[in-house]
Amino acid sequence: MVYRRPLFVVVGLCLWALTLPVVIAGQTLGSAGEIAGTVSDPSGAVIPGATVTIINRVSSFERTASTDSAGRFSITNVPFNPYHLTVSATGFATHVQDIDVGSAVLVNLKIAMELGSARTTVTVSSEAADLIETDPTTHTDVDRASSTSCRSKVSPPPSVH
Repeated sequence: MVYRRPLFVVVGLCLWALTLPVVIAGQTLGSAGEIAGTVSDPSGAVIPGATVTIINRVSSFERTASTDSAGRFSITNVPFNPYHLTVSATGFATHVQDIDVGSAVLVNLKIAMELGSARTTVTVSSEAADLIETDPTTHTDVDRASSTSCRSKVSPPPSVH
């Protein structure tokens, strides 16, 4: 009977040690989700090396991942919130969509990229026209089609004797 007590202690500690990872995993999955998916071109071929970014503009939470050789990506431990997802790859137009992570259930995406142009150029000029009219003369804009119909509806002012 002397050996029985240490055996129960050892078996109990072993069972506790085996259930600890399950308890920890259950707690981490309860407050975060996962976004995963595949990025492909219009023909269905996968795109390795594409950059996938999610951002929540309210909390400034941001994560970035790259697709592997099979075109797959995964972003884990994502807090429950709406996110703005951006996917970019060389030679393709940037893909943008909004997604919502609302539970620990995997958000699985299949993203088909569109072919992009070789180069997009944006020209910014430092000269800007005034938004406020600086001409001291006054003017009235009149629509010719409606000006004749307005005259017939308006009665002349009463005369003063």
